[in-house]
Amino acid sequence: MATWRDLAMPSKREVWRELRGLRTGLAGPARATAERRAVFVAALEQAQQFTEAAEAAGPATRPVQIFYALSQFGRAIAAASGLLGQDGWRLKGHGIGTRNLDASSGLASVEVVPTARGSFPAVARAIGAEPLEPQNPLTLGELWPLIPEAQTVPLHGASGLPAMHFAPGSLAHRGDEVWCRLSLYPVPREVRVRSEVDPKAVDAFLASYPSLKGWSHAPEAPHRLLWHDRGNGSAEELEVFLPSVLTMPVDADSGRLEALKRSTLYRGPSDAYAFPVLGSMAGPVHPLLAWWAVLFGLSILARYEPASWAEIIDIDSSSASNSVEHLLDQAIVVVPHMALLAIKDVAAR
Repeated sequence: MATWRDLAMPSKREVWRELRGLRTGLAGPARATAERRAVFVAALEQAQQFTEAAEAAGPATRPVQIFYALSQFGRAIAAASGLLGQDGWRLKGHGIGTRNLDASSGLASVEVVPTARGSFPAVARAIGAEPLEPQNPLTLGELWPLIPEAQTVPLHGASGLPAMHFAPGSLAHRGDEVWCRLSLYPVPREVRVRSEVDPKAVDAFLASYPSLKGWSHAPEAPHRLLWHDRGNGSAEELEVFLPSVLTMPVDADSGRLEALKRSTLYRGPSDAYAFPVLGSMAGPVHPLLAWWAVLFGLSILARYEPASWAEIIDIDSSSASNSVEHLLDQAIVVVPHMALLAIKDVAAR
């Protein structure tokens, strides 16, 4: 069923029309430097052909094709970015590896391992994001909930911190203080269960989300948590309040815009999320890096462990197959859209 969020997104055709238009209409380094422009144009063409091949393929090979589409998008982003000088925009090597490819204990246990050099950390620098911690293994189970579209068909065994939709609402005040009401979803139900016996459970959970620093309970009930049951049994919606620098009187839209500046914008100017930190990172993980890490892990399994991959995608016997199919279907649409937004952003800096 389509949501209001889905309806607000551009169509796949619109995204590709705009991407193709960038090949002659882009400003910034990829237009100013002939060598960068040549890489930018060629990478976008390959990205489109890989995406079209992935769309026509089944799950047996689709992760390979859509990952290589993302890899070529990464080259286009790097060529367009003024944050990468000298030869830093020339991507070499994956910059990420895998461990524990034996998926007999579940797809969620397969690990990816970022490295300090290569395409993966270079693309992070190209978009102005913090790279994932080098040599810190991350399981697909930890990474899967970081992809908003993957949350509707969860991966069996996944247990990572989720990206939470960040919906700012009305303003409230406590004395002279102004607070912005904020709705977060999905909060794992286990957090609510723990909070009923441990008052600090929500504090511990939200401490991993930098954009929620300074959060508070309801101003009129400072010790009461505002939970809303969404009806699916596995996740909850939580209302919290963020401190504002605004002073009364103030219109609600100003508070909403102030709160949005603290979030991570995903696929549009109001498509806001709270993303957690991973490991020793100082800031939240960037969604493009989460997609990259997951698709890399799936592509390596499909390429180098074909028998194991065939078992994973067997819809009649594998608990992971439906989740994998759903994520790969979403990748066909989401990856080009994220790439378009990233290219426009880095070219404008």
